[in-house]
Amino acid sequence: MPMTFHQLYEHETSTYTYLLADPQTKEAVLIDPVLEKVDRDLTLIQEYGYHLKYVLDTHIHADHITGAGEIRKRTGAKSAVSEKANVDCVDLKLKDEQELSFGKYTIKALETPGHTDSCMSYYVDGKIFTGDTLLIRGTGRTDFQQGSSSKLYDSITGKLFALPENTIVYPGHDYRGQTSSSIEMEKKHNPRVSGKTKEQFVQIMSELKLTQPKKIHEAVPANLSCGLVKNVDSLRVSTVDGVREVLPAQVQENLTRVEIVDVRTREEFNGELGHIEGAKLISLGQELENFLEQADKGKEIVFVCRSGGRSGHATRISQDMGFTKTMNMKGGMIAWIEQRRPLSRS
Repeated sequence: MPMTFHQLYEHETSTYTYLLADPQTKEAVLIDPVLEKVDRDLTLIQEYGYHLKYVLDTHIHADHITGAGEIRKRTGAKSAVSEKANVDCVDLKLKDEQELSFGKYTIKALETPGHTDSCMSYYVDGKIFTGDTLLIRGTGRTDFQQGSSSKLYDSITGKLFALPENTIVYPGHDYRGQTSSSIEMEKKHNPRVSGKTKEQFVQIMSELKLTQPKKIHEAVPANLSCGLVKNVDSLRVSTVDGVREVLPAQVQENLTRVEIVDVRTREEFNGELGHIEGAKLISLGQELENFLEQADKGKEIVFVCRSGGRSGHATRISQDMGFTKTMNMKGGMIAWIEQRRPLSRS
Protein backbone atom coordinates (compact mmCIF):
# COMPACT_ATOMS: atom_id res chain seq x y z
CA MET A 1 0.00 0.00 0.00
CA PRO A 2 1.34 3.49 -0.86
CA MET A 3 2.01 6.11 1.76
CA THR A 4 -1.08 8.07 2.76
CA PHE A 5 -0.62 11.74 1.97
CA HIS A 6 -2.73 14.82 2.70
CA GLN A 7 -1.90 18.42 1.81
CA LEU A 8 -3.89 20.76 4.07
CA TYR A 9 -4.25 24.52 3.68
CA GLU A 10 -4.60 27.51 6.01
CA HIS A 11 -6.06 30.43 4.10
CA GLU A 12 -4.98 33.48 6.13
CA THR A 13 -1.24 32.83 5.76
CA SER A 14 -1.40 30.55 2.68
CA THR A 15 0.34 27.83 4.70
CA TYR A 16 0.47 24.16 3.75
CA THR A 17 0.43 21.46 6.42
CA TYR A 18 1.26 17.89 5.43
CA LEU A 19 -0.01 14.65 6.95
CA LEU A 20 1.92 11.50 6.04
CA ALA A 21 1.12 8.00 7.25
CA ASP A 22 1.91 4.35 6.76
CA PRO A 23 -1.56 2.83 6.14
CA GLN A 24 -0.49 -0.56 7.46
CA THR A 25 1.04 0.41 10.80
CA LYS A 26 -1.10 3.60 11.12
CA GLU A 27 1.95 5.59 12.25
CA ALA A 28 1.79 9.20 11.04
CA VAL A 29 3.81 12.40 10.79
CA LEU A 30 2.53 15.99 10.60
CA ILE A 31 4.68 18.73 9.04
CA ASP A 32 4.21 22.46 9.74
CA PRO A 33 0.88 22.51 11.64
CA VAL A 34 -0.84 25.87 12.20
CA LEU A 35 -2.29 26.60 15.64
CA GLU A 36 -5.68 27.70 14.29
CA LYS A 37 -6.05 24.39 12.44
CA VAL A 38 -5.04 21.97 15.19
CA ASP A 39 -8.57 20.66 15.63
CA ARG A 40 -8.98 20.11 11.89
CA ASP A 41 -5.72 18.17 11.75
CA LEU A 42 -6.42 16.04 14.82
CA THR A 43 -9.93 15.26 13.63
CA LEU A 44 -8.53 13.94 10.35
CA ILE A 45 -5.93 11.86 12.18
CA GLN A 46 -8.62 10.44 14.48
CA GLU A 47 -10.94 9.63 11.57
CA TYR A 48 -8.22 7.55 9.92
CA GLY A 49 -7.29 5.89 13.20
CA TYR A 50 -3.68 7.01 12.89
CA HIS A 51 -1.15 7.17 15.71
CA LEU A 52 0.73 10.46 15.36
CA LYS A 53 4.39 9.72 16.00
CA TYR A 54 6.08 13.01 15.07
CA VAL A 55 5.10 16.62 14.52
CA LEU A 56 7.80 18.50 12.59
CA ASP A 57 8.41 22.17 11.89
CA THR A 58 10.58 23.17 8.94
CA HIS A 59 11.79 26.30 10.79
CA ILE A 60 10.81 29.00 13.27
CA HIS A 61 7.92 30.58 11.39
CA ALA A 62 7.32 34.34 11.30
CA ASP A 63 3.89 34.39 9.67
CA HIS A 64 1.93 31.94 11.81
CA ILE A 65 2.07 30.23 15.18
CA THR A 66 2.90 26.55 15.10
CA GLY A 67 0.44 23.98 16.38
CA ALA A 68 3.24 21.62 17.37
CA GLY A 69 3.13 22.26 21.10
CA GLU A 70 -0.65 21.97 21.32
CA ILE A 71 -0.64 18.76 19.27
CA ARG A 72 2.16 17.28 21.37
CA LYS A 73 0.18 18.09 24.51
CA ARG A 74 -2.97 16.40 23.19
CA THR A 75 -1.47 13.35 21.48
CA GLY A 76 1.93 12.64 23.01
CA ALA A 77 3.57 12.88 19.60
CA LYS A 78 7.22 13.91 19.64
CA SER A 79 7.91 17.42 18.37
CA ALA A 80 11.01 18.23 16.36
CA VAL A 81 12.81 21.15 14.75
CA SER A 82 16.40 21.92 13.77
CA GLU A 83 18.95 22.05 16.55
CA LYS A 84 19.95 25.45 15.10
CA ALA A 85 16.59 26.86 16.21
CA ASN A 86 17.68 26.71 19.88
CA VAL A 87 14.19 25.70 21.04
CA ASP A 88 14.29 23.88 24.36
CA CYS A 89 10.66 22.74 24.45
CA VAL A 90 10.89 20.26 21.55
CA ASP A 91 11.57 16.56 22.04
CA LEU A 92 14.03 16.24 19.16
CA LYS A 93 16.63 18.75 17.99
CA LEU A 94 17.41 17.56 14.51
CA LYS A 95 20.83 17.38 12.91
CA ASP A 96 21.59 17.38 9.20
CA GLU A 97 20.74 14.01 7.58
CA GLN A 98 19.15 12.69 10.77
CA GLU A 99 16.49 10.08 10.01
CA LEU A 100 13.09 9.47 11.60
CA SER A 101 10.98 6.42 10.84
CA PHE A 102 7.22 5.92 10.81
CA GLY A 103 6.00 2.51 9.78
CA LYS A 104 8.05 1.36 6.79
CA TYR A 105 8.95 4.91 5.78
CA THR A 106 11.97 7.02 6.73
CA ILE A 107 12.17 10.82 6.72
CA LYS A 108 15.60 12.36 6.23
CA ALA A 109 16.09 15.86 7.64
CA LEU A 110 18.24 18.09 5.43
CA GLU A 111 19.67 21.36 6.66
CA THR A 112 18.70 24.06 4.15
CA PRO A 113 19.46 27.42 5.83
CA GLY A 114 19.07 30.80 4.23
CA HIS A 115 15.47 31.85 4.81
CA THR A 116 16.36 31.39 8.49
CA ASP A 117 19.38 29.73 10.03
CA SER A 118 17.18 26.88 11.33
CA CYS A 119 15.53 25.74 8.08
CA MET A 120 15.12 22.01 7.54
CA SER A 121 13.70 20.26 4.50
CA TYR A 122 12.28 16.77 4.89
CA TYR A 123 12.80 14.05 2.26
CA VAL A 124 10.65 10.92 2.17
CA ASP A 125 9.34 8.55 -0.51
CA GLY A 126 10.39 10.71 -3.47
CA LYS A 127 8.97 13.87 -1.91
CA ILE A 128 10.77 16.89 -0.45
CA PHE A 129 8.99 19.21 1.97
CA THR A 130 10.90 22.45 1.61
CA GLY A 131 9.20 24.82 4.05
CA ASP A 132 10.14 28.38 3.04
CA THR A 133 13.47 27.45 1.46
CA LEU A 134 12.23 26.59 -2.03
CA LEU A 135 8.78 27.71 -3.19
CA ILE A 136 7.06 26.99 -6.48
CA ARG A 137 8.82 29.36 -8.92
CA GLY A 138 10.19 31.29 -5.99
CA THR A 139 12.16 31.14 -2.76
CA GLY A 140 11.81 32.19 0.83
CA ARG A 141 12.85 35.71 1.75
CA THR A 142 16.14 36.45 3.52
CA ASP A 143 15.66 39.85 5.14
CA PHE A 144 15.00 38.80 8.76
CA GLN A 145 15.69 36.00 11.31
CA GLN A 146 19.35 35.55 10.40
CA GLY A 147 18.42 35.25 6.73
CA SER A 148 21.24 34.90 4.22
CA SER A 149 20.79 35.04 0.46
CA SER A 150 24.17 33.40 -0.04
CA LYS A 151 23.27 30.47 2.23
CA LEU A 152 19.85 30.13 0.63
CA TYR A 153 21.37 29.89 -2.85
CA ASP A 154 23.76 27.19 -1.64
CA SER A 155 20.93 25.27 0.06
CA ILE A 156 18.79 25.28 -3.07
CA THR A 157 21.39 24.70 -5.75
CA GLY A 158 23.81 22.57 -3.74
CA LYS A 159 21.47 20.40 -1.69
CA LEU A 160 17.89 20.45 -3.01
CA PHE A 161 18.86 20.51 -6.69
CA ALA A 162 21.14 17.52 -6.00
CA LEU A 163 18.06 15.38 -5.37
CA PRO A 164 16.68 13.23 -8.20
CA GLU A 165 14.94 15.44 -10.74
CA ASN A 166 11.65 13.58 -10.40
CA THR A 167 11.48 14.44 -6.68
CA ILE A 168 8.17 16.18 -6.00
CA VAL A 169 8.53 19.54 -4.26
CA TYR A 170 5.97 20.45 -1.60
CA PRO A 171 6.52 23.99 -0.24
CA GLY A 172 5.44 25.54 3.04
CA HIS A 173 3.39 28.20 1.26
CA ASP A 174 1.97 29.10 -2.08
CA TYR A 175 0.27 32.39 -2.91
CA ARG A 176 -0.85 31.62 -6.47
CA GLY A 177 -2.92 28.47 -6.12
CA GLN A 178 -0.23 25.94 -6.95
CA THR A 179 0.24 22.82 -4.87
CA SER A 180 3.47 21.13 -5.95
CA SER A 181 6.35 21.16 -8.38
CA SER A 182 9.42 19.02 -9.03
CA ILE A 183 13.16 19.47 -8.73
CA GLU A 184 13.40 19.27 -12.51
CA MET A 185 10.82 22.03 -13.05
CA GLU A 186 12.37 24.32 -10.44
CA LYS A 187 15.82 23.86 -11.96
CA LYS A 188 14.44 24.89 -15.33
CA HIS A 189 11.84 27.50 -14.51
CA ASN A 190 12.41 29.06 -11.08
CA PRO A 191 13.15 32.68 -12.06
CA ARG A 192 15.25 33.44 -8.99
CA VAL A 193 17.72 30.59 -9.28
CA SER A 194 17.44 29.00 -12.73
CA GLY A 195 20.56 29.97 -14.67
CA LYS A 196 21.51 32.53 -12.04
CA THR A 197 24.89 32.91 -10.36
CA LYS A 198 25.05 33.37 -6.62
CA GLU A 199 25.87 37.05 -7.13
CA GLN A 200 22.81 37.51 -9.33
CA PHE A 201 20.60 35.74 -6.79
CA VAL A 202 21.88 37.91 -3.94
CA GLN A 203 21.12 40.99 -6.03
CA ILE A 204 17.60 39.76 -6.81
CA MET A 205 16.88 39.14 -3.14
CA SER A 206 18.23 42.54 -2.10
CA GLU A 207 15.77 44.29 -4.39
CA LEU A 208 12.56 42.55 -3.26
CA LYS A 209 11.55 45.20 -0.68
CA LEU A 210 8.84 43.07 0.93
CA THR A 211 6.69 44.14 3.87
CA GLN A 212 7.16 42.17 7.07
CA PRO A 213 4.66 39.41 7.91
CA LYS A 214 1.72 40.78 9.89
CA LYS A 215 2.21 38.31 12.75
CA ILE A 216 6.00 38.38 13.03
CA HIS A 217 6.10 40.04 16.45
CA GLU A 218 3.66 37.48 17.87
CA ALA A 219 4.67 34.43 15.87
CA VAL A 220 8.43 34.33 16.41
CA PRO A 221 8.42 34.48 20.24
CA ALA A 222 5.43 32.11 20.36
CA ASN A 223 7.18 29.60 18.11
CA LEU A 224 10.29 29.71 20.27
CA SER A 225 7.91 28.36 22.94
CA CYS A 226 6.53 25.67 20.60
CA GLY A 227 3.38 27.72 20.08
CA LEU A 228 2.30 27.28 23.72
CA VAL A 229 1.62 30.78 24.99
CA LYS A 230 -0.09 30.84 28.35
CA ASN A 231 -0.58 34.59 28.65
CA VAL A 232 -3.52 35.62 26.51
CA ASP A 233 -2.31 39.22 26.45
CA SER A 234 0.96 38.20 24.80
CA LEU A 235 -0.87 36.45 21.94
CA ARG A 236 -2.32 39.51 20.27
CA VAL A 237 -2.82 39.09 16.57
CA SER A 238 -3.18 42.36 14.72
CA THR A 239 -5.48 42.33 11.74
CA VAL A 240 -5.47 44.87 8.94
CA ASP A 241 -7.72 47.25 10.85
CA GLY A 242 -5.67 46.93 14.03
CA VAL A 243 -8.13 44.93 16.14
CA ARG A 244 -6.44 42.61 18.65
CA GLU A 245 -7.53 38.98 18.38
CA VAL A 246 -6.96 35.81 20.37
CA LEU A 247 -7.66 32.18 19.51
CA PRO A 248 -10.31 30.03 21.23
CA ALA A 249 -7.62 27.67 22.52
CA GLN A 250 -5.92 30.49 24.44
CA VAL A 251 -9.24 31.75 25.75
CA GLN A 252 -10.01 28.34 27.21
CA GLU A 253 -6.57 28.09 28.79
CA ASN A 254 -7.00 31.50 30.44
CA LEU A 255 -10.65 31.41 31.57
CA THR A 256 -9.72 31.96 35.21
CA ARG A 257 -7.77 35.14 34.56
CA VAL A 258 -9.64 37.04 31.85
CA GLU A 259 -13.16 38.40 31.69
CA ILE A 260 -15.32 37.02 28.87
CA VAL A 261 -17.88 39.50 27.58
CA ASP A 262 -20.49 38.12 25.17
CA VAL A 263 -21.96 40.93 23.07
CA ARG A 264 -24.82 38.97 21.45
CA THR A 265 -28.51 39.27 22.34
CA ARG A 266 -29.96 37.40 25.30
CA GLU A 267 -31.82 35.09 22.93
CA GLU A 268 -28.55 34.13 21.22
CA PHE A 269 -26.70 33.82 24.52
CA ASN A 270 -29.22 31.23 25.77
CA GLY A 271 -29.96 29.78 22.35
CA GLU A 272 -28.72 26.92 20.19
CA LEU A 273 -25.03 27.89 20.19
CA GLY A 274 -24.95 28.42 23.92
CA HIS A 275 -22.17 30.43 25.56
CA ILE A 276 -18.85 30.09 27.34
CA GLU A 277 -19.31 29.23 31.00
CA GLY A 278 -18.69 32.30 33.14
CA ALA A 279 -19.19 34.73 30.25
CA LYS A 280 -20.90 38.01 31.04
CA LEU A 281 -23.74 39.00 28.69
CA ILE A 282 -23.40 42.66 27.71
CA SER A 283 -25.09 43.26 24.37
CA LEU A 284 -23.53 45.44 21.72
CA GLY A 285 -24.91 48.96 21.79
CA GLN A 286 -25.70 51.28 24.68
CA GLU A 287 -25.40 48.46 27.22
CA LEU A 288 -21.82 47.81 26.13
CA GLU A 289 -20.95 51.50 26.07
CA ASN A 290 -22.24 51.91 29.64
CA PHE A 291 -20.17 48.91 30.73
CA LEU A 292 -17.00 50.25 29.11
CA GLU A 293 -17.42 53.66 30.69
CA GLN A 294 -17.24 52.03 34.13
CA ALA A 295 -14.66 49.29 33.43
CA ASP A 296 -10.95 49.30 34.24
CA LYS A 297 -9.11 50.24 31.04
CA GLY A 298 -6.22 47.94 31.94
CA LYS A 299 -8.35 44.85 32.50
CA GLU A 300 -7.99 41.83 30.21
CA ILE A 301 -11.32 41.39 28.43
CA VAL A 302 -12.13 38.99 25.60
CA PHE A 303 -15.20 39.88 23.54
CA VAL A 304 -17.24 37.07 22.01
CA CYS A 305 -20.12 36.87 19.53
CA ARG A 306 -21.48 34.36 17.01
CA SER A 307 -18.68 34.52 14.41
CA GLY A 308 -16.32 37.31 15.49
CA GLY A 309 -17.80 40.29 13.64
CA ARG A 310 -19.71 42.05 16.42
CA SER A 311 -17.08 41.18 19.00
CA GLY A 312 -14.45 42.62 16.67
CA HIS A 313 -16.48 45.83 16.55
CA ALA A 314 -16.74 45.81 20.35
CA THR A 315 -12.97 45.39 20.61
CA ARG A 316 -12.44 48.33 18.28
CA ILE A 317 -14.80 50.49 20.35
CA SER A 318 -12.94 49.59 23.54
CA GLN A 319 -9.57 50.32 21.96
CA ASP A 320 -10.84 53.71 20.81
CA MET A 321 -11.87 54.38 24.41
CA GLY A 322 -8.33 53.69 25.63
CA PHE A 323 -8.52 50.04 26.69
CA THR A 324 -5.12 48.37 26.28
CA LYS A 325 -5.86 44.68 26.94
CA THR A 326 -9.16 43.99 25.19
CA MET A 327 -9.30 41.29 22.51
CA ASN A 328 -11.67 39.69 20.07
CA MET A 329 -12.06 35.89 20.13
CA LYS A 330 -11.38 34.92 16.54
CA GLY A 331 -14.18 32.96 14.91
CA GLY A 332 -16.63 33.49 17.76
CA MET A 333 -18.86 30.76 19.15
CA ILE A 334 -18.90 28.98 15.80
CA ALA A 335 -15.16 28.37 16.08
CA TRP A 336 -15.53 27.48 19.76
CA ILE A 337 -18.11 24.80 18.93
CA GLU A 338 -16.20 23.49 15.90
CA GLN A 339 -13.23 22.92 18.19
CA ARG A 340 -15.44 20.99 20.63
CA ARG A 341 -14.82 23.32 23.56
CA PRO A 342 -17.11 23.22 26.63
CA LEU A 343 -20.49 24.97 26.37
CA SER A 344 -23.04 26.29 28.81
CA ARG A 345 -26.71 26.89 28.08
CA SER A 346 -27.91 27.76 31.57
